[in-house]
Amino acid sequence: MKLFFTLISLICLTHVYGQYSFSVKELNEINMETKETISTIEVNQLFNFSLKDGFMIHNLVDEDGHIEDSQFYKIIKKEEKNNIISLSCKSGVSGNVYQYVINDDEENGVQLFQYLEENTIYQMGGKSTRCKTFKQ
Repeated sequence: MKLFFTLISLICLTHVYGQYSFSVKELNEINMETKETISTIEVNQLFNFSLKDGFMIHNLVDEDGHIEDSQFYKIIKKEEKNNIISLSCKSGVSGNVYQYVINDDEENGVQLFQYLEENTIYQMGGKSTRCKTFKQ
């Protein structure tokens, strides 16, 4: 019986952790050395990460809530440590690789960051939720 509950718990954790959706309303550019906010930009974007499927989808949304542009990225590298997930996502259009960090922290909730340069990141402000994977 214990084995059954352990297996069920592991299956549930696999489905709960590994898929994230972010509705981003602002990008806070932060200097990592000083921890100061350099600038804030208002945006309307959606990011969907499916770690199980190995893809990220980035959507630009207009003021009426319609998707203006959408792009798939392949997750080419994933590292997880202490509730922090570091991702390298390759654009199918340009071939460029972008770095993202998902911080799944009980105290602060789930947060999304994007590395810009060595000492600068975007903290993406908005709401997050879990998304369902293609492979279930």
